[in-house]
Amino acid sequence: MTPFTPHRVLLTGVSNPLGAEVARRLAPQVPMLFGCDVADPVSALEEMDFVHADTRLSVIGKLVRQLHIDTVVHLAVMVDPAHDDRSVHETDVIGTMNVLVGCAAPSSPVRRLIVKSGQAIYGAGPNDPSFFSEDMTNWDRIATGVTRDLLEMEQLVSEFALRNELCGVTVLRLGLRVSEDTSLARYLSLPIVPTFTGFDPRLQLLHEDDAADAVVRAVVGDHAGVFNVAGDGVVLLSQAIGIMGGTAAPVLPPYGRWVSRLALRMIAGVDMPAHLADIISFGSVMDCSRLESAFGWRPVYSSREAMDALALGKQAELIEAPSPPQEYELQVYLQQRRRRQHQLTASRN
Repeated sequence: MTPFTPHRVLLTGVSNPLGAEVARRLAPQVPMLFGCDVADPVSALEEMDFVHADTRLSVIGKLVRQLHIDTVVHLAVMVDPAHDDRSVHETDVIGTMNVLVGCAAPSSPVRRLIVKSGQAIYGAGPNDPSFFSEDMTNWDRIATGVTRDLLEMEQLVSEFALRNELCGVTVLRLGLRVSEDTSLARYLSLPIVPTFTGFDPRLQLLHEDDAADAVVRAVVGDHAGVFNVAGDGVVLLSQAIGIMGGTAAPVLPPYGRWVSRLALRMIAGVDMPAHLADIISFGSVMDCSRLESAFGWRPVYSSREAMDALALGKQAELIEAPSPPQEYELQVYLQQRRRRQHQLTASRN
């Protein structure tokens, strides 16, 4: 079979920092890059054509066909939700369903699909294995919140892959990230950190640079399948708190998670998603050997180094400062001018 090389790439979720950084890294490597999201990109990228489009609407399929997209990178997936359950479900499940329908249409030119998932798919509980491998997503525990939605989303992706053998499908289960805009980072940055009495769980982290690198490698490489992505080693919750210069306060009761989440919100002003409340009780560690074997690569930053980077204020900036309105308008103008020049050249030929 002739190796597939991506030429026309559509990136969803470019208004978030990870999507913006993936777009910046992909732009020099693919001939045509398109981005879509409900909000404007956080920074101007002249090499990317941007269109306002919501994956929760069926219009995404028309976009794929009209732009003759051969590769879809679906990053418009919430893995650290700060929204209500309904919004998360609509984005992760309904949005992904619309993307899959667009990729599966008879007239669709899509030959490669990369989907962002997250470590939250495994949940966290007292009877968990020491390491989660990619095949350990079936258990008797009742899944709720983002864990339930990621399971449903990945089931849809798996069924799509079985029905569409000509399209290579890659799912990346990204580990816990501690960039400044994540729930875990905000929690660990508290001067007094409320913890669950009697618990000191293992945390496995993923640096933002490595998250973006993994996505780009999945786009330009040929790695179909499901892959855990996280840094080497673990950091105990008590160690993470110490690295950040905080003080652990074991005041949360080890029962009634929703009560503890409410207490955490009232005491510290932190809105902790349900899956993270479980993780800071029981921990969660993934086996990433499949990633290293298939990609010939592993994250550069260990879990400890990702934590150190946040503490030292050296967390790599994924994007430039948000573009002022004038710069964004200039980006749109330059894109329109470039398209007119292409059309004029094509008409002369």
